[in-house]
Amino acid sequence: MAICEGTIATEQEIREVKRRHSPHLLSQPGVCGVGIEKDGAAQYVLAVHLDSDDPEVRKRLPEEIEGHRVRYIQSGPFRKLPANDQA
Repeated sequence: MAICEGTIATEQEIREVKRRHSPHLLSQPGVCGVGIEKDGAAQYVLAVHLDSDDPEVRKRLPEEIEGHRVRYIQSGPFRKLPANDQA
């Protein structure tokens, strides 16, 4: 569903965009995560986490997906933390 310019996306709309596009985004070199966040104007955006600040990685990725702004965050690679045995 494309959103007209100036329309605020609902959380559900962004969830659907994430569901449709996460597999492709995660297959791109340098992309380590895809999520949903609110921007400074409290609007929902697709948040794509990058494992480096390599400009070559960033320029291969879109500014918008289905008319929704994408926010890129350099977060480094994600790693699983060990289980905490404390009760």
